[in-house]
Amino acid sequence: MSAVLDAGPLIWLARCSLLDLLKHGYTYIMITEAVYHEAVIAGLEKDYVDAETITKAIEEGWITVDKPLKADIDEVKQVEAELGVQLGAGERESVAFAKRRNETFLTNDEDAYTVGKYLGIESRGILYVLLEAVKNGVIEKETAGKALGEMLNEGLWLSPEIVHLFHKKLGLLNKTQTER
Repeated sequence: MSAVLDAGPLIWLARCSLLDLLKHGYTYIMITEAVYHEAVIAGLEKDYVDAETITKAIEEGWITVDKPLKADIDEVKQVEAELGVQLGAGERESVAFAKRRNETFLTNDEDAYTVGKYLGIESRGILYVLLEAVKNGVIEKETAGKALGEMLNEGLWLSPEIVHLFHKKLGLLNKTQTER
């Protein structure tokens, strides 16, 4: 299974020292040039540790950087206009690339998620990554809960309903799944 990430999940996972979770869930992980600029170039300019973590993953070759076709970007822009939303360059490129390659799209942006779903792309968020990691025995429930708490404390915004649903789903994962 492959994934295209926009900057949000990439930055938050790196910030919480959980970027490696992506290696356990996906065989091919890709970001676009706009996401690279947003997460790495801009992050390094501000001395963000997460930008260094992402850079290392790219240098190691398990995250790749690519550019979508202009025609695919234009298609996404057309959908944005139909839906009355406006994506950032990173989200737009990521949706375009995920559509072209028929890959999972990971985002925390609600509009990008909506555009992706409209285009028939499997769209997921960071909470999905955390839950799958627990379900597959990669991390413990406590680690996932603490990571979400850290993200929320540092500025990730999620509705209280979504946070509640995450904790409910996390609690429903049976103990045998976390003891692998």
